[in-house]
Amino acid sequence: MSGSGTSGVRRFRQLAAWPAAGTLVLGLTVTGCGGTDGGSGLAADANLAGTAAADGFNDATVQSGGKVTWAIGKTVENWNLLSADGNTFDSGQVLNGIYPYTFIANPSYSVAMNPDLLESAAQTGTSPQTVVYRIKQDAVWSDGVPIDADDFVYAWQVQNGADANIPNATSIGYDQIQSVTGSDGGKTVTVVFKTPFADWKSLFGPLYPAHVARQHGSDEASFTWFGANPPTVSGGPFTVSSVSSDRSSVTLSRNAKYYGPAARLDQVVFRSITDSTQEPAALRNREVDGIYPQPQADLVNQVKSMGGAVTYHIDSGLQFEHFDFNLKNPVLGDKTWGKTLRTAMFTAVDRTDMLSKTIWQFQPTATTLDNRMFVHNQARYQDNLAKYGLGSGDAAKARKLLTDAGFKNAATGGRLTAPDGATIPAFSLKYTAGDEIRQDESDLFAADMAKLGITVDVSPTDNLGATLSQSGTNYTYDIVVFAWVATPFPASANQPLYVTGGGSNYGGYSNPEVDRWLNAAATATDPAAITTDLNKADDQISQDAYTLPLYQKPTLIAFDPKLGNVRDNSTQIGPTYDIQQWGLKASGS
Repeated sequence: MSGSGTSGVRRFRQLAAWPAAGTLVLGLTVTGCGGTDGGSGLAADANLAGTAAADGFNDATVQSGGKVTWAIGKTVENWNLLSADGNTFDSGQVLNGIYPYTFIANPSYSVAMNPDLLESAAQTGTSPQTVVYRIKQDAVWSDGVPIDADDFVYAWQVQNGADANIPNATSIGYDQIQSVTGSDGGKTVTVVFKTPFADWKSLFGPLYPAHVARQHGSDEASFTWFGANPPTVSGGPFTVSSVSSDRSSVTLSRNAKYYGPAARLDQVVFRSITDSTQEPAALRNREVDGIYPQPQADLVNQVKSMGGAVTYHIDSGLQFEHFDFNLKNPVLGDKTWGKTLRTAMFTAVDRTDMLSKTIWQFQPTATTLDNRMFVHNQARYQDNLAKYGLGSGDAAKARKLLTDAGFKNAATGGRLTAPDGATIPAFSLKYTAGDEIRQDESDLFAADMAKLGITVDVSPTDNLGATLSQSGTNYTYDIVVFAWVATPFPASANQPLYVTGGGSNYGGYSNPEVDRWLNAAATATDPAAITTDLNKADDQISQDAYTLPLYQKPTLIAFDPKLGNVRDNSTQIGPTYDIQQWGLKASGS
């Protein structure tokens, strides 16, 4: 699992592709048309993410019929969201309306059962943990085959990690399942866990058709087939009706066999625009009806310049920007004084100055982030970082830390030397090529390090995934800046990032106490205990100075004011989570 910006592609955080196709629970109703206030009666840069108002932004009565063209940043190269290669944000935006999910993440971060697919889903036992799903009798794939327990069994088999030849995006949760069985003609599914899994609502989404898988041989063969081929059947409100030869355009058409409320639009066309700077122009010229790019200052200003011709909104969501050290570097990972060096370096980083010269240019309400497990607009957030002075820009304190530990030249302007007399070598800092904000962040980091006599060489990578995914003692960076795309399930999502040997623990961090707390959180069922364990782990990671959170990354959505029920969902799901409700506003809405 890689971070936001991998080869220019946003990926979901480690908890699989988890977009949603189904009916959502709406909160506060907000209506309006166009204007630089975001069409909502609220300031366009007022943060709604994680609030009830986010669920109702741009809520409207819409007509039946019509077509919408939506921009995505990359072509769909792999159609299997369960796979490591296919688990990308843009692919999820296209396939949200195709494959069904048991639970849906809303813009408010609330998680709701998909009432189109399920009659009920409930934990019915704790020893062992048992969850029972009751699938609606009329829930069918677009070819008429019932959606049933076989589809749940297939999802478990290809994601539980038992077959090393299946390159699934994650096995978290699925590897804790003992059995998946069907009854009542396959419409009741009973899942029994070997060990408790607190985030069971994150499982079984997306569901792929088991009857199609059987047509293509083994689980391994069918898994590959699903990646190479556009969906031939759908369990969502749309079907894939056409794909251009270069995959730059994917057309979805209303699924006549959909068992839930019919999609309001006849068609949704996804058009890939690989240069995000061109997206505002495409929107202005009505080549597309909506965009969801990663915001940069110039891009945001282009959108704002359109005035009432566009509805837009800027949020702070579950993505967060951060610097990470690579502890495979023997200097940064030194068991005697490496922690002191890392602490001093992070203490010298001036995050406030960094924000003022980057995202404050278009999101002045952004603030520094002092937690890795939770963001500001989550109730369980607490400061586990700033209290240690990390990110404060206090170079004097950083120099004292180094000097007291036996480092030389920290305050003289010369090259810093370690307590053993060795000169601290230059460190390599990598950022995603073409990302101006990250380039600025990296340059500012290097300037702050120069105050300690530390040289940092900044350079871009055009494949962040390859840069992060090291093997053995080989590594291609010393420091890196990127973003995690989080989920509403912080216990299981954070486990692989920070536990020893975790699949996304790219920097080689290891602390047995953190392992214990994160593993406990992933198996606990008491929300209070989960919160306590996650914050204990986060506090220890701060003390170990492994990563430095910067801020919640802003999201930007902009679209034609004639569109109703289109809104930002800053979770990993993205705005197409409610695609069947999209439509052209009815008169007076």
